[in-house]
Amino acid sequence: MKCSHPMCNRAIGLVSHRRWFGQGLYCSRRCRDDYAAARPKPMPSPSADAKLFAWLLAPHDTHARPPAVPATVRVRAR
Repeated sequence: MKCSHPMCNRAIGLVSHRRWFGQGLYCSRRCRDDYAAARPKPMPSPSADAKLFAWLLAPHDTHARPPAVPATVRVRAR
């Protein structure tokens, strides 16, 4: 079983700490007595359409090509 504290990932060991007025089991007194809000929800990743739209509206310099580098051309003698 897991600890009832929303921010704790530990399992409940041999000793479980229960609140007098609650039903949840906690792994330690610290988790039992600590106040915690609900677990934060992860931010949804932007969709492919939103990424494309942001790329199209980005300033021109952000998706400019790197400067060209001159190449060495070797010619074999005949």
